[in-house]
Amino acid sequence: MSEFSGDRRVTNTRRGVLFLLLVMVISCVNDAIAKLLGQRLDALQIIFFRFFFSLITLLPIVLKMEAKVFETANLTFNFARGVLGVISFYLYTYAIMKISLVEVVTIMWIIPLFTMILAIFFLHERVTAERWTATMLGFCGLAFLIYHDSGSMPLSFKWIYLVPCAAAFLFAIQDIMIKKMIVTNENSCTILLYFAMITSALAFFPAMAVWQTPNMRELLLLSLLGLFANLMQYLLMKAFDAAKLSVLAPYRYLEFFISALIGYLLFNELPGTNVLVSAMMLIPATLYLTLVRRG
Repeated sequence: MSEFSGDRRVTNTRRGVLFLLLVMVISCVNDAIAKLLGQRLDALQIIFFRFFFSLITLLPIVLKMEAKVFETANLTFNFARGVLGVISFYLYTYAIMKISLVEVVTIMWIIPLFTMILAIFFLHERVTAERWTATMLGFCGLAFLIYHDSGSMPLSFKWIYLVPCAAAFLFAIQDIMIKKMIVTNENSCTILLYFAMITSALAFFPAMAVWQTPNMRELLLLSLLGLFANLMQYLLMKAFDAAKLSVLAPYRYLEFFISALIGYLLFNELPGTNVLVSAMMLIPATLYLTLVRRG
C-alpha cells in the first residue's frame, strides 16, 4: 500500500511538471505571437482581441453553469482588476514588441518581490529578515538588467525596461486581489469570466482609435492569443492540483531557456551578459520567496 502511494505521488508530480512545462511553452508562444502581430498592429488592438477571444472561448463554461457563473460578491474587485488588467497587459505587450522575449520573461520574475511587499499592507503578512534579504537581492538583479555597462556606453540606463517593471507591479496587485477574492469563496470560473468581460469592454474603444483591419493570418493568431490564455489558466490549475507548489517552483525557471530559444529562432534574439547575471540573482531570490510563503 505504501509503495503504491509512493508511485502515485511520483506519477502526480510528473503530471504536474508536465502541465507546468506546457504552460511555459504556451506562454512563450503567446509572447511570440504578440511580437509578430506587433510588427503591424498596435498593442491596444492586440490586447483587445486577446481579451475578446478569451471571452469567446469561455462561453461553453457559461452555458454549462448558466446564471450561477455570474454570481459574485466582489463586483468592485472584479471591475478594478479588469481596469488593471487592461493597463498591465498593454504595458506587457508593448514591452514584448520593443525588447527581447527572454528579457521580458526575466523581468516578470520580480512579481513575487512586489507581491511580498504588497502582502504586508493588504494581507497583513509578517516578513522575516531573510525574505527582505531575498527581496533586496532580487531588486539588485533587476537593477543590473536595466542599468548596466553596455560596452560602448558605460552604465547606460534603458527606460524601456521600466515598462515591463510597471506591468509586473500591476500583475502583483492583481495577484493580491485574486487571493482576497478566493478567501470569499469566489468561483474561479466567475473570476475568469468577469475579467474577460470587463477587459474586453474597456479595451474596445482604445482599440478602435488605432484600428487596422486584421488579415486572415492575423485574425487566426489573435484568436490563438485568447484561446491559449485560457488554456494556460486551465493547465496551471491542473499542475497545482497534481503537485505541490514547492515541487513545481524550480521548474518555472525553464521558461528562461524556452523564451531564449523561441526568441533566437523567430527573431534572432540572444540574451546579453546583463540578462544572464540578472537571472542568476533573481532565480534564488524569487525561488526563496515562492517556497517560504510566510515568516
